Amino acid sequence: MANETIHRAIERQTATRPDGSAFAGVGRTLSYRQLNQQANALARHLIASGLVRGSVALVRMPRSPELVVVLLAVLKAGAAYAWIDPDAPQAIDLPASFCIVKEKAGRERQYLALDLTSALRDVAERPSPNLPILSRGTDIACVLPGDGTAAYVLVPHATVAELAGRRAPRLSEWDADPGAFGLWQALMTGATVTLSETPHETVAA
Repeated sequence: MANETIHRAIERQTATRPDGSAFAGVGRTLSYRQLNQQANALARHLIASGLVRGSVALVRMPRSPELVVVLLAVLKAGAAYAWIDPDAPQAIDLPASFCIVKEKAGRERQYLALDLTSALRDVAERPSPNLPILSRGTDIACVLPGDGTAAYVLVPHATVAELAGRRAPRLSEWDADPGAFGLWQALMTGATVTLSETPHETVAA
């Protein structure tokens, strides 16, 4: 698992069971093929919009099929995500629900804010092959809030990929874990991610 990445493990599941259910809930379903193709197409859009390998995207969206596509697209682009649940008590305010961290000026962060509304709609049925971006297990997959000893925690792909060694339940409810680790464990092992709570309106701008 040392060189494994989250998205490559999901791509293998797609090749094995393309018509299997990757997401089911809140009136929406996504097969593994649909999820993979939409994430591929969105990753290309994000790269063209300024998301570069090694950068960090702040994603402030509720759990939804759109969020699955967005987070997977970030990984496929070679970047890392920091997911911010809008319902969290201390959710930070951002200029848009998808922001690329560009640089720091003093203690102030600068963001490139993207409106993904049209992009998410456009990738719905667009065939798109896997991206040829070189990825390694040591690459950072997500950024978590700090535990008191550090401002934030960097989690590499290989750490999350180890979860694939423990098969998830066939139907895996998506919880609010800020790293989305349960989401990835389910998808890397061919399970179906479920979401039963009342959906929020997804705003990608």
